[in-house]
Amino acid sequence: MVAPAVVFLAGGESEIVQVSRSGRGAYEASLAPHAGGFVVAWYDTRHGRPEIYARSVDAAGRPLADEHRLTQSTARSYEPSIAVADRDGAEDLIVAWYDVAADDSASVARVGAWTVAGVPRWERRLSAPGHRGRATVVAVAGDRIQCAWIEEAPNASGDGDAGKRAVPGRVEARERQGSAAALWGQQLTLAGEPIGPPRRLAWASRTTWNLNLAMAGDGIAWVVFDARMGTQTHELFLARVDGDRVTVDRLSADDGADSVYPDLALGGGRAALTWWDTRDGNAEVYLAVVDEEELPNGIERAASRVTDTAGESIGAYVDWNGARFGLAWSDEVEPGRPEEVYFQEFTAGGVPAGAPRRLTANPTASLIPAIHDAGTRFALAWNEDRVELRGDHRAGGRSEVVFAFVP
Repeated sequence: MVAPAVVFLAGGESEIVQVSRSGRGAYEASLAPHAGGFVVAWYDTRHGRPEIYARSVDAAGRPLADEHRLTQSTARSYEPSIAVADRDGAEDLIVAWYDVAADDSASVARVGAWTVAGVPRWERRLSAPGHRGRATVVAVAGDRIQCAWIEEAPNASGDGDAGKRAVPGRVEARERQGSAAALWGQQLTLAGEPIGPPRRLAWASRTTWNLNLAMAGDGIAWVVFDARMGTQTHELFLARVDGDRVTVDRLSADDGADSVYPDLALGGGRAALTWWDTRDGNAEVYLAVVDEEELPNGIERAASRVTDTAGESIGAYVDWNGARFGLAWSDEVEPGRPEEVYFQEFTAGGVPAGAPRRLTANPTASLIPAIHDAGTRFALAWNEDRVELRGDHRAGGRSEVVFAFVP
């Protein structure tokens, strides 16, 4: 095992509990509340190739029952996104992921449902046959499931180009022949039946690897991603899906420095957006907090730098908890050192409610924290990776997924 079953956060404030029992590699934790506790999903290489796993923890953060292996195929299954749906009084796990063929000839965006005991209910392919699907995310809003993913057409080359503007603003939705990738979306019933066909929501890039999805109280889906579209480098974009209407806006300025891996949380009419940016010559975590209706107008006036370390600061994620929100990220602190997980609270105005807190202090790399509100606390899940044994994430590596509450 990478870590003991129970250790304490740096400073002794709370327990870190190991959720996975991979013995190989467990990566890319996703987190959702259910039954008074939480469920954690990840991809796991214990059987010689990546498969999707899930396990529940109770309200005290202790793992319940066994890990459940959700996928069993000849493909390699990566990067789960998990949500929970109430179907006829019982909770279902709704999981989106993507499969890569054993010979790398294809990749497919998928979504499926399981009981909390890991019994399969249904599964659907999202991306079109012959296209390459990836970066699949899912959310549940009432009796509907919202899915989004990146899809590449066969033989496409180059990056998407959806309008060229020198400042953030509305991206013109127009065709471009040969665009390499696009953001797609589809809604399903809780039984997995399509509510209309898949729809292309926005152009993207071959190098768009990450999506994050937030559902507003009015049922509008907000998807944030980074892409190189009429810009010098990758910038941040927002697609809002309101029924048949889709609007796409560029959020960050075309400044020639990569702005990548955005995450968005909506709460109380406010939007908190985090990402990592190279505008200062190093990967640092940034944050912008604005009124929800103002976000499409861009974030540069509200953007503030959260981290200031010699090493890379990456993998930032955010969630609201009442009139405050929490931000978690991985920080190298100094080049060459294993990453540690950090956490910081902010007021609804985006003002720090305290100094950043280092949650881990260990020889493993603490990576990619998922975060969710949990009553008066925040729940986090991440993976502890033995850097010296990192493989190619097909069958190698040594890593385990852990869970903790942050007071």
